[in-house]
Amino acid sequence: MLAKNTILLLKAQGPDSNHDKYEALLKSKNFEVRQVKTLDFEFKNLDKLSEKVENYDNYSGIILSSPRCVQAVHMCIFSYILKAWKSKFNFVVGEATYRDALEKLGLDCRGRDTGNGLTLSKLILEYKPLCAKPFLIPHGNLKSDAINLELEKGGIGVECLEVYDSVANNKIGHDLAEATQNFQLIPEYVAFFSPSGFHSSIEYLRRLPIDLKEIKFIAIGPVTEMAILESNLPVWGVAKRPNPDDLLDVILNPIQC
Repeated sequence: MLAKNTILLLKAQGPDSNHDKYEALLKSKNFEVRQVKTLDFEFKNLDKLSEKVENYDNYSGIILSSPRCVQAVHMCIFSYILKAWKSKFNFVVGEATYRDALEKLGLDCRGRDTGNGLTLSKLILEYKPLCAKPFLIPHGNLKSDAINLELEKGGIGVECLEVYDSVANNKIGHDLAEATQNFQLIPEYVAFFSPSGFHSSIEYLRRLPIDLKEIKFIAIGPVTEMAILESNLPVWGVAKRPNPDDLLDVILNPIQC
């Protein structure tokens, strides 16, 4: 039997983080929230990234597509260099990345209302007349090519550098067992925050004593939605942007698929 008003969040940043806004909002609406971290991150090429950010005159700005990109830059940049970047055209994908860039780097970036790379690309292209130099794009090993392909097609140069690897949480089976009372508690909702998070957890969720099609699967973003559908599972709702309000809105007003 489904545990009503219970939601399992499967996201890169786990429940040990300080004040999770998703959990806080859902609990304020009387939902029981369980969380499991799906991914770990291993940073690399920080020496190369440091060299590039020090040569800020080579770029129109920087594009940060995730909080991990912000963290990578934060690990290898000095405050006097950040002052030079503040005057450039800097962009982020989504509210969480915007908040991290502002808090850790002091960069007030454009793009906080965008939910994916394609939407951000359209915004950046509006600034093409002001951006004669390429953009620096630090990224992870699982990045989509949407941003650089759209910008290059639109005549804006990019310089990409892979600065971290996303790897499956090697304790995910154990963590999911704890969150579901040894796979006996069946949450009414399961929210997947990324395709990689879906793929790393779905084999364990199949241990739940229920047909998974009875669970209300929610995808954060269209790419995650596609990963779920490709596994022949239904998507009950899709949050177009990765923020707590959008997730709550989907739960209360689902997009039926």
